[in-house]
Amino acid sequence: MPQKKKKMKLTKKEVESYRKVVLAERTRIIKELGRIEEAISDSSEKGEASKKSHSNHLADQGTDFMETEKNFYYASQEGHYLRSLDEAIERMDRGEYGKCSDCGELIGDKRLAAVPGARRCIECKSESEKNKRGRQ
Repeated sequence: MPQKKKKMKLTKKEVESYRKVVLAERTRIIKELGRIEEAISDSSEKGEASKKSHSNHLADQGTDFMETEKNFYYASQEGHYLRSLDEAIERMDRGEYGKCSDCGELIGDKRLAAVPGARRCIECKSESEKNKRGRQ
């Protein structure tokens, strides 16, 4: 029985389908970053007002501070994700999207559907995470 030839590259149709997903996700992230920016700005203004009035309890100020810190953390995470989506678009433009940056094999459809900005196949990503944990 002849062996099935292993697919080495996504078709143009597949890439364009993933491009739509990546662009939609990118738009969602940009909106989310705008919402986070508003929340940070609102809590900053609230903090300034409470300093002037001295009516806020320390516990309330601590809660406000934690909320601001949480928003900065989310913004940082979303910023990293946005960068991965931008890099995915660049790989699409170069004809490299869907190819693992470590082993060169095609990244599985399920992985790309779950993580459209993925640059490693699941095996290489697992190995990378294992190595990262080993260094800590």
